[in-house]
Amino acid sequence: MAPEIFLTGRATLESDVYAFGGQLDQDGGYASSILNWVWELRGIGRLIDAADCRLKGDFVEEEMGCVLILGLACCHPDPFKRPTMKNVIQVLGREVAAPELPLERPGFMWPPVGLSSEGAGFSLVGSQVNSFTEITGR
Repeated sequence: MAPEIFLTGRATLESDVYAFGGQLDQDGGYASSILNWVWELRGIGRLIDAADCRLKGDFVEEEMGCVLILGLACCHPDPFKRPTMKNVIQVLGREVAAPELPLERPGFMWPPVGLSSEGAGFSLVGSQVNSFTEITGR
């Protein structure tokens, strides 16, 4: 789940892109630390080691690297820095290059810069988030 959903309480195009970058572990369950693991491999120059071992190395390394970078980009902590689904398709179709990413996982900013809070059911005062509920119709 995209991190900003905990603040906004709603799905967006950007949170859908985040979900596209998510992965399942080899047993079919969600591996919460897989994202950290892939970032660590990228940081030490071994990103290709994140490829599914069941492939037994039977893949084009350049293509695998591109897909892994794309997955990391789709999971960027800032929803406005994630690629659009149109851009994802363009990268997979080799129409454009994979997004540029830092070697280390970007820091998490809360709330993401530019996130609209209008009508989201929360208020932000200083660095404290206060949720609220409005009861109507009585």
